[in-house]
Amino acid sequence: MGVLDINKDNIFGERLKILRSVVMKKTQKEFSELLGIPQPTLSAYESGKNKPAIDVVINIAEKCNVSLDWLCGRESTSHLNSMGDLMSIFYDLYDSKEFAFKTEIHDRISLEGDDQNDDTTRNWIRLTFYQNENRYDNSLIYSQDICNIIKTAYRHHNELINYDCSQEYYDNQKKSRITDYNEFPITRIDMSDISEDERVEKRLAKLKAEWEEELKNQNEK
Repeated sequence: MGVLDINKDNIFGERLKILRSVVMKKTQKEFSELLGIPQPTLSAYESGKNKPAIDVVINIAEKCNVSLDWLCGRESTSHLNSMGDLMSIFYDLYDSKEFAFKTEIHDRISLEGDDQNDDTTRNWIRLTFYQNENRYDNSLIYSQDICNIIKTAYRHHNELINYDCSQEYYDNQKKSRITDYNEFPITRIDMSDISEDERVEKRLAKLKAEWEEELKNQNEK
């Protein structure tokens, strides 16, 4: 395998360190054991002293469920150009490990004469992001960040459509904020290692827990 061409800024090493220490929360020793490489080699990758072979980079991306583009510092060029892109975004949101959100779906067939401005008579879907969610689950390390991202994008969008800023200013702010957050990876939920028997067992356990919780709530009423 060839050797990865790392630029002078050592983006790969910096992102590898972020992945290990911030996202995976592992020491160099623990992380090197996970990857199956010597600890001094990992240290050399992080510092930029050594360049990894391409197969090593692929192995890291696969074992840590991050994209090769992010790991190698390649700028994302994706845009929301179709409804397929939008669907992909929502799948990615639900598959992400570092933040969570509550989804409420209110399906209702509106009757003629209903007040269409009343949420009780309209069909809607609501997504709720909790800024302090990582207090209850320390794996949700981006809970505050995603709330800040939404607030920032919302504010800049309102400035644009209310003529408070120019398109150029808006585009520059958007690019700058995206660049700021490109440093931090999002990893994906991966259940491919769970066998069918394990999946059924876990599903039954979950149903049992939900049933017991429902009985408890009924008894408390």
